[in-house]
Amino acid sequence: KTRSAHGVAIVLNKQATTAWKNLGSTWEAVNERIVMIRLASKPINVTVIAIYAPINPKNQQQAGSTTDPFYEDLQKTINKVPKCDMLLIIGDFNARVGQEQHRTSSNVVGPHAVDTINDNGEHLV
Repeated sequence: KTRSAHGVAIVLNKQATTAWKNLGSTWEAVNERIVMIRLASKPINVTVIAIYAPINPKNQQQAGSTTDPFYEDLQKTINKVPKCDMLLIIGDFNARVGQEQHRTSSNVVGPHAVDTINDNGEHLV
């Protein structure tokens, strides 16, 4: 079984690899843009979801609307994670949140952000 999918991968250190191999941990390639690993550990299990979001079609950097299915798949994956797990979502969201977010969501980005918000940024925020 491969441990990556189309550029999405999770790299584990020696201790995490041992936990993954020996303690009933699981790995799943949800699709070519989302992979998930659940590490059995104490006192709490850790689930890591690694993602590579499609480029925002609104910016005409990629043809076709693939953003919404990606976020639907991501939400379904998040919903499968047990509530008692520590959940980490890591990767490239291809998101820009922009300066205008500073006025409405100051906890998201500071006043010196670059670019303007894109569709992926709206999904992320």
